Amino acid sequence: KMLGRMKVLDDSRNEFVSNVSHELKTPLTSMKVLADSLLIQEDVPAELYKEFMGDLSEEIERENKIINDLLSLVKMDKTANTLNIKSENMNVLIEKILKRLRPIAATRNIELVLESFRPVTAEIDEMKMSLALTNLVENAIKYNKDDGWVHVSLNADHKNCYIEVADSGIGIPEGAIEHVFERFYRVDKSHSREIGGTGLGLAIARSAVVMHRGAVRVYSQVDAGTTFTVRIPLTYVS
Repeated sequence: KMLGRMKVLDDSRNEFVSNVSHELKTPLTSMKVLADSLLIQEDVPAELYKEFMGDLSEEIERENKIINDLLSLVKMDKTANTLNIKSENMNVLIEKILKRLRPIAATRNIELVLESFRPVTAEIDEMKMSLALTNLVENAIKYNKDDGWVHVSLNADHKNCYIEVADSGIGIPEGAIEHVFERFYRVDKSHSREIGGTGLGLAIARSAVVMHRGAVRVYSQVDAGTTFTVRIPLTYVS
């Protein structure tokens, strides 16, 4: 049984590595094509150079995002046993995240609201939890409609903290729901390029929540929006 589990782990690790290589190669390939096509031509007008440099810059930015997300994931795996746990005010933490993301939401006139039912203090690793919640809220903005809304709510009972991120967005097709937390999984391959996701955000979010002995769930309907719910114990038990 142990060997079977090792093989599954190994297969998923190999698949992950080959996915990573593919993801990193794609922008590199298009950068090389762009550069080569300029080098072949004689007397290239300056504005064409400018345009190509702009495209190159975008590809580099994309490569950067993927590498940063990968580093986050690797760090998560490594530091699973070295969480930097402190008592944190969750209301303040979430307010900070929303403040950072509001300008992005504003570009598409998306309303970003926090409804907090009570003051909540929880024992968490602030950096990892912030990363998880930022990814959830960022997705809710990214996969939304213009003039839409993102409602974040915070609540707690005597044992757990509950965070909900609901949006009026495009929703997730039924067959895709169970896969959204997988690394590099993207619901809509064609659309994801312009949205600019790396396909790692939800994997990072789940990883962080699970490290806190919590759980994250998703409910969604195509064209009607998506809701992610996060439950985290108030007291961290290592």
